Amino acid sequence: MKKYSILIMILIIIIFSIINTPYYLVIPGQGLELAKYVSTENGEKDAKGCFLLTSTSLAKANILLYLYSFLDNHIELMEIDGNLDEHISTEEYLAIMDKMMKESQMIAKIVALEKAGYFPKIVERGVKVNNILDKSSAKGRLIPGDIITKINKTPVRNISDFSTCIEQFHIGEIIKIYFQRNESLYSTKIPIIDISRENSKEKISGIGLFLTEGEIQCQFPLEIIIDLEGIKGSSAGLMIALEILNQLTENDLSNGLIIAGTGILDIDGNIKPVDGIRQKVISAKKNKADLFFIPKQNYQEAVRYTKNIKIIPVENFDEVIMKLIKL
Repeated sequence: MKKYSILIMILIIIIFSIINTPYYLVIPGQGLELAKYVSTENGEKDAKGCFLLTSTSLAKANILLYLYSFLDNHIELMEIDGNLDEHISTEEYLAIMDKMMKESQMIAKIVALEKAGYFPKIVERGVKVNNILDKSSAKGRLIPGDIITKINKTPVRNISDFSTCIEQFHIGEIIKIYFQRNESLYSTKIPIIDISRENSKEKISGIGLFLTEGEIQCQFPLEIIIDLEGIKGSSAGLMIALEILNQLTENDLSNGLIIAGTGILDIDGNIKPVDGIRQKVISAKKNKADLFFIPKQNYQEAVRYTKNIKIIPVENFDEVIMKLIKL
């Protein structure tokens, strides 16, 4: 009888490890010393401290891992398919995240070089339509691949510009969107609608688009090589820019400390909020970081996990530099 019980338990474990759930585990990722992965022409890697990139990792959750996640408070569950606009596939989602990482690297180069006194030549192409909600007011007017360049009389250079502009309008108002399709320019009028999810208590106004930054074309005065294969998303921008600037700066911006951080950097140097804060703080702790730069909007969440590490909330790249100088 005991033998049969053991066999049944083994069978249950095997079944639980084979059957997948719709969830992914969000776990603390690597802590990477960026000097090993970023090389700047005419730059020096003589800092006594380091800038540390923290990340999260995704793992497909079978039933066994799903159950385990409730026992480990370092792990979060995320239902990717359920969180995607109009059921974008997981593969498409990961491809978008990869593209966002490449864009964040380009923006980091631009911001760091400008701060170091160089002048890269930039050509921005607005924001790219990747997908459209079925209930979107843009359905039939815009298609995936369109590049939005202006809303009414306001130029749209990036997603930050788009969001700031859309936030000014209320449900029912009509906006005029200018866009590029196959190298030709068009315009269309689109009403602002409620795009909040079902059962949501708060109404969210918008037009129901899933966007990424348009392709930023840039001529760089220096060659900068970034090798971060496997890292996806846009939250590495802040730390990459700090590493590039440190290699071009005579003084050691790290002050001999292990400095971790996260934040989406836009082309104007603003720092936007990110996901996976808990896991990134935990990653910083594991790598014995002395302090952690974090977008101001993420601060309230981060302080819940800040034992043994100093958290510094920031809003833009200039603020980060000033705080480093004052260390």
